[in-house]
Amino acid sequence: MSEATGFARAETCARPLISIVVPVFNEQDNIDKTYAELKRVAAGLDDYRFEFLFTDNYSTDLTFAKLSQIAAHDPEVRVVRFARNFGFQKSVLTGYRLARGAAAIQIDADLQDPPSMFGPFLKKWRDGYDVVVGVRRNRKESLLLRRGRRAYYRLLRRLDGPHLILDAGDFRLIDRSVIERLRPIHEPHMYLRGLISSLARRQIGIPFDRSERLHNESKFKFRSLLRLAMDGILAHSSLPLRISFYIGMFIALAAVLLATFYLVLHLVSAEATPRGFTTTQILILFGIGLNSLFLGVLGIYVGRIYDQVRMRPPTIIADLVNFDRPIEKIEKDLLRWSDQQT
Repeated sequence: MSEATGFARAETCARPLISIVVPVFNEQDNIDKTYAELKRVAAGLDDYRFEFLFTDNYSTDLTFAKLSQIAAHDPEVRVVRFARNFGFQKSVLTGYRLARGAAAIQIDADLQDPPSMFGPFLKKWRDGYDVVVGVRRNRKESLLLRRGRRAYYRLLRRLDGPHLILDAGDFRLIDRSVIERLRPIHEPHMYLRGLISSLARRQIGIPFDRSERLHNESKFKFRSLLRLAMDGILAHSSLPLRISFYIGMFIALAAVLLATFYLVLHLVSAEATPRGFTTTQILILFGIGLNSLFLGVLGIYVGRIYDQVRMRPPTIIADLVNFDRPIEKIEKDLLRWSDQQT
């Protein structure tokens, strides 16, 4: 099947093609074991054919060199290297858009999410689910971080709706129909987990226990997790704007009541009227601080609108391995899919 046909529709045959999308960044210590484990699990699923699509987010170590060596001996391995680091979400999105399979499974290169779940995922897919999500039952991390994640997922579900599956990460299978709905969407600050769930007709979660990372430290530091959490809230809810409005109304009402109190106090007893400089300055500074807070919230949303209307490509591809079309044609298709939204 040609690349162009693969981008347009899934292959239909007795053994459907499944795309395994693996985003990587500085994973030189994990690549060999990850590749071997993916191949081992895939070899045991005789009813399917597999391609392994690695999206390299501009690694600065030997990750791309190792992937290129693997791809030179295995035509089922395809590698995309970006011109710079565009972030995890855009790396995964590009992987989905370039996937040729009837379904795609996204898994991290550290194997904390077990490839042994491919079988259960594919069984649910055969049962008619277009999104199958891995639900993290247990994970080896600090109690504070676990509770923080738990609280965040429940907050996000209340904000965005019941279609979000609690405690679900990025380890999931999505059907070709969902990929086609995902293609034309152009959101520079997307929260891919929530977006995919919102595009699903039928989705289900499968619990699993998350393992420890094989080598090195996680690329998702606290700052990255916080940024991802903010993307989830801002991309799926206008709650910060509503909170700003309600707080503003409360402060305005409090100011009116305070002004009324001072006026009545002045009428009853002029000598008792407060004349302190400190009180005046506190009120002024409090008002300036409140306005700055609300302007900051508005600025975040306006900035995202600005990024949206610029319609810049989500990623820039620098190198391709085992693709039968040049970079220029593939990027042209990626831009064309994004332009469909406008």
